[in-house]
Amino acid sequence: MNLRRWAVALTYLLLALTLAATVAVAWIGTRDGTLKTQEMWTGVIPVFVAIIAVVVPLLRGGDRREQSLEEAVRACVPALAEKVTKDWKDEERYRGLYEGSRAELRWEAAPGSDRTTRLAAALPTDGTLARLTGGFARHARTGAMTRLVVTGEAGAGKTSACVLLTLELGDTGPLVPVLFQLSSWQPGVPLYEWMTGELLSAYPFVGSPQHGRQVAAELALHHVLPVLDGLDEVADPAAALRRIDEETEGRSFVLSCRTETFATANAGHVLRRALVVRLQPLLAEESRDYLLGYEPGDNRDRLAPMAARLRENPDGPLAEALSTPLMLSLAVARGGEPLPAELLATTGPDAADRIRRHLLGSIIGKAFTPRPDEKPPPTPPDQARRYLEFLAGQVDEAGRLAWWRLHRAVPGWVFLVQAVVLAVAVCSGLAAGHFSVFGRPWLGFWIGFAAGGVGAFVVKMIPQDPPRRARPRLRLLPGATAYALLRLLGFGAMGAAACAVIVWFLYASPFYVVVGGALSGLTFAMARYVSEPVDPLDAVTPAALLANDRLAVLSAWVAGGVPGALTGAYLGAALKDGHRPELASLPIMELPPAVLALLGAVAGCGLSAAGLGLMALGSSAWGRFNTTRLWLAARGLAPLRLMRFLEDARRRGVLRQVSGYYEFRHRLLRDYLAEPLPKVAAEPAVPPDDGSLTPTSTGPDNVQ
Repeated sequence: MNLRRWAVALTYLLLALTLAATVAVAWIGTRDGTLKTQEMWTGVIPVFVAIIAVVVPLLRGGDRREQSLEEAVRACVPALAEKVTKDWKDEERYRGLYEGSRAELRWEAAPGSDRTTRLAAALPTDGTLARLTGGFARHARTGAMTRLVVTGEAGAGKTSACVLLTLELGDTGPLVPVLFQLSSWQPGVPLYEWMTGELLSAYPFVGSPQHGRQVAAELALHHVLPVLDGLDEVADPAAALRRIDEETEGRSFVLSCRTETFATANAGHVLRRALVVRLQPLLAEESRDYLLGYEPGDNRDRLAPMAARLRENPDGPLAEALSTPLMLSLAVARGGEPLPAELLATTGPDAADRIRRHLLGSIIGKAFTPRPDEKPPPTPPDQARRYLEFLAGQVDEAGRLAWWRLHRAVPGWVFLVQAVVLAVAVCSGLAAGHFSVFGRPWLGFWIGFAAGGVGAFVVKMIPQDPPRRARPRLRLLPGATAYALLRLLGFGAMGAAACAVIVWFLYASPFYVVVGGALSGLTFAMARYVSEPVDPLDAVTPAALLANDRLAVLSAWVAGGVPGALTGAYLGAALKDGHRPELASLPIMELPPAVLALLGAVAGCGLSAAGLGLMALGSSAWGRFNTTRLWLAARGLAPLRLMRFLEDARRRGVLRQVSGYYEFRHRLLRDYLAEPLPKVAAEPAVPPDDGSLTPTSTGPDNVQ
């Protein structure tokens, strides 16, 4: 907070010093006769107007009615409920969780369960998943404290249970169910502080330019029912469980965890007033019935070998491998192909694991096998596997894949070299062309070379901008962060220095140096100022983030070009009277002031737009992403059209979209792709005759 206040104060101090320096130099030049009164006024007024444009929003800010924190929170609750329901309704279809498609899971009360709770009293000691989710939703809607812990093995259906619970509650209860992946939480951070950050990441519209994180914090504390998925992925599950119990005193929540991990973390009955259930593995008979029930009517023998093996050996490796909904759904979603005969007959302690790995490896082959009528054809399965193996290693702690963070996989020197080469080429070329008019092309070249090289180096040394949204409008400086203000000042200082150096070599009076530097500095700062993100997108997608950040960069070229043209027009009109004596004999000095003003406008527009555009490009997420995808494509780690590939993988069910991020729909698949162990090669599956859905569009699923 203090740093931000200092940044605001520094901003206004520099504005005041800029105006004071302009007035002082103008007064001195008028007094000693080196500056005409008309020139003085035409120079001071643009600087004065530019500074007022920054100050006026602050002066008018007190007249605007501010929305209270309570009003902002109340407005966000229905929007959050609607977005949560829509997102998970879409996911329900991809996961095959809709009625009639999923295999009915069973559960039983587990050790550590408090049978005195209202929810436990209303339910039997075992039953179906549908009865469990329905019972929880009925009690949660009453506003009573309702705590549920769902345990089970990997792939047993824990995340699917969380999804179904989220959909059961939907927007009908007093609290909005929000699913949080605990893998990104460190128990040293307060739970609700972490939930606040996760809300802002997944649902950016809950942020407020006026109240900042307070709206999201109020939602997390008072209006959200946490659905906490994956306690077993926290670094210290026991410490995390203690913290959850302490911080959710009197609150409802849902928690999922692997059975053994929860039993260890809950030793001594750490978690109170909670119903703990364990999802039961599917029996061989249930798996066999599901396989046969899925068979297309005209191809009764496609899954028959697996069904026969389950009947012959109900306790064998195949039955063990298909005892979870995830593996069963993968066996079905392979287009009806039976497992290879050698896997069906395999024995030994690792036989079930070999079958699981084969099923996981088949996902990509099935998803990216082209259909006969598909145009354009998808990425070949072997290439798609290679790309996805790389991407699986780039997810964050929460399992999210962000295109604007992929630059971390590229050596830093690549960005520096690319930025220096581009900036030097553009700046030196434009400056050489500008100074050639005055017979000094090499002077212009070296000025541009120095400005481009130094600017590129400085820009690459500062952190990359997050994806921005270009919606130019004036805002209050006190509402900006200290980081944003310091970058604003940095942009302004670099623009002022570059213009001042150019004017210094062309004009005799320091007045023009001050005015040119001031106007250019304000131009660069204002362009950065109005293109900062003012509010989050209501509907965020990775493609929308990329498109908006690209637009923000392109708008910087316009934002620099227009005022740069005005500054150049002023300096061009003053060139005839303010130039250095050694330039008097040049042919350009014979042109009338109006023509010089026009030429100055063209030069100012080009130089300002190029300088500001290159700075915006170099610091932007879009700019670094372009370099990143070129580097990765050259090394064969990702396709050149990376965003199209990611979106195609989402449509094919391998990835899912969470706001501006992508995630692997199956956590086990992500781990399988990211591990360095050799993988079983998966042959491309033959698409079924009826054009069946993608691997994750049938059967129950779980990313646990």
